[in-house]
This record gives sequence, C-alpha cells and structure tokens, in this order.
Amino acid sequence: MKSTALFRIVKMIVLCGFSFFRYMRSSGLTGEPGLVILSSHEGADYGRLDLRRARTLISRRRLDLIKHLEMFVSSLVWLLPPETSFVGCFAQEGHFSAGRHRQLSRDRVSALLEGSGLVVIDMKEMNGLTYFHSRKRERGLDTAGRKIQNQPD
Repeated sequence: MKSTALFRIVKMIVLCGFSFFRYMRSSGLTGEPGLVILSSHEGADYGRLDLRRARTLISRRRLDLIKHLEMFVSSLVWLLPPETSFVGCFAQEGHFSAGRHRQLSRDRVSALLEGSGLVVIDMKEMNGLTYFHSRKRERGLDTAGRKIQNQPD
C-alpha cells in the first residue's frame, strides 16, 4: 500500500471515526481521490472553487442535528460537481430521540436527497446510526438517468 493511501485511511479514521470508516470501506470509497471531509464541530466555509475537484464529500455532522437541513443539503448539491458522491449519517426515529434532534427515517432522508438532485446509492444501519452514500446526478438528467428535454447541453 502506498504511503499516501495509508495516510488518507488513517486521516479518515481519525477525523470520521472507525464506524464511518467501516461504512466507507464497505461502500468502496476509501481509496477514492478527491475526498473532502466537512467537520462536525467547525463551521465549514467551502465554495464552488474549493469543491470543484471533490469526488467524495463526507459530512460528519449527523443530518438529524442540522437545524436547516433542506437548505444545507440543497446548498451542498449546488456547489458539488456532477457525479460527486455525498456521504453522511443520521439517527433514525427511536434512536437518540432526546431534545432538539429532528426525527428522520430512511424514506424521509431518501426523499430529501433525491429532491435536491442526488441519487441514493446505499443506506446501511451500523451502531445505531444510518449511513448513506448518494451521488449528484449529471446536469440535465432525471432520477432515472434520462436526459430532460429542453435542457441546454
């Protein structure tokens, strides 16, 4: 294994945690170049230029903890280049249900992601959290991958 690949793996484990790393590995995303990790603790100030080379964007902030979730997801999708993966996690209804947490389900998250221009590739529950892998559609394609009519090329 090359030292740069090993460094990326160690960095991912340190920044994301072992459960997130296991999910990424099972999805085949650990060796991908262009990996960007949005911290769960710090405010992220990324723009289109910062993300233009991103191939995989990981959000460490659980979706059920984000106050303006729809705005967060639609803003990220707008910034990402086509075919970029977006990976994250959330607690489903019945898990961690105390306090200010938003009640989410697989269906609700799938609808949110797909309504924002992402295609859900995978969802898997591990250790009380549901991890997801989605990908931004190509511009001008519908949810089935067909070209939308009257769209400029």
